[in-house]
Amino acid sequence: MTQTLRLTTFLLGGVLSGSYAQLLRRDTDTVIMGSGYRYQVYYQLRSGRQDTVPRCSWHLAFEVPIRGAAIRANHPCGVTVYKTTRDTSGWDELSLEDTVQALYDDLCRWEKGAFNTTAGSSAFDVGWGIYNLADHITRGDSLYIIRIGENFKKLWIQRLQGSNYFIRVANPDGSQDTSYAVPKTAAGGKNFVYLNLNTHQVIDLEPPPSNWDLLFTQYSKFITPSGDPNNPILYSLTGVLMNSGVRAVRVRLTAQANPDTLSPNAYVLDSCISVIGDDWKRFSGGAWSLADTLYFLVQDRAQNLWRLRFIGFEGSATGRAMLEKALLQEGSSSIATPLGEQIAIYPQPVREGIYVVVPERIITHIEFVTLTGQTILRGSFRGGEAIYIPRPAGLESGIYLMRIATPTGSWSRRVIFD
Repeated sequence: MTQTLRLTTFLLGGVLSGSYAQLLRRDTDTVIMGSGYRYQVYYQLRSGRQDTVPRCSWHLAFEVPIRGAAIRANHPCGVTVYKTTRDTSGWDELSLEDTVQALYDDLCRWEKGAFNTTAGSSAFDVGWGIYNLADHITRGDSLYIIRIGENFKKLWIQRLQGSNYFIRVANPDGSQDTSYAVPKTAAGGKNFVYLNLNTHQVIDLEPPPSNWDLLFTQYSKFITPSGDPNNPILYSLTGVLMNSGVRAVRVRLTAQANPDTLSPNAYVLDSCISVIGDDWKRFSGGAWSLADTLYFLVQDRAQNLWRLRFIGFEGSATGRAMLEKALLQEGSSSIATPLGEQIAIYPQPVREGIYVVVPERIITHIEFVTLTGQTILRGSFRGGEAIYIPRPAGLESGIYLMRIATPTGSWSRRVIFD
């Protein structure tokens, strides 16, 4: 039933002033990847929520969002992708002798997997195939050899049609020729859907994007030896990757510096997923040591600003990592108006209530609706102040649509209720 509320106003004051002198929250947390880093852990900064899944339960990952066509490989679990000299007409003749280059996932962009790294300059070239503007089908134009442990397979990503990836996999001699349809809908709303080529299972593995900011896992990375800069070596490293929508910057302080005096406004945040990475720890003399003057400023998906520092790491025996986190600023989402002003909503995710700021001093209508269109709250208020809207009693956690209407325009924004 729709709730109509009288919305109480509070002056905006210094809530969005950008002052960081007083920490809003400081605590520590522990993430456990298990012996041999057998698990990968999806971690949410605000709640400390952890979703733990087997790290080697999949071989290939397929991008889910509607325009996504990225395909990534689980390199640390023994998967290597090789480009070949053959086009799709040479499927029957394809052999190990046709391999020319190993391909690896990009460590800066989720949407650039191993199979996407050969994309040309055309906006329609996704690496493994070409998107056709007429029928909206991406057709594979390349053949690959993939190695899974000690076994080799030949692979053809035939097409992405609608919400389904169609692929064909066989042994090099043509035996066990198997076709797969990998539906994006099997992991609707997620970043990727996963495929295990040994069990032939399509897997819904990861939590919804709104439930995690950081991924504690292993990934493959080339390291350049100090004495041989021309021959980098591929290593499996344990570290932290960031979810899409998360930004961060590394800040290295002196031993004498007080981190509480650090001014975030002096730094530029980066969306590269491996900004945090793996080198906040070092193995030397048979033990792990931490870079205790290395900090990370991290803006999570809800636009809360955090300062992180790793304070413990136990290595492959337990896969345990300890971190210290300080909340510097509550989240604030902004919507640009035609006049160049902004509507702000904060914090996100919402627990007890949400503030809404409309700079225009006019009567504004607001409503919250479910993603299926059911109105759960409706009201009106005068702009120019911060409006506090309490959470409706009994409202379930999830994603809702907030609609704001003024005489100069209307806006919609997704709001997450924890």
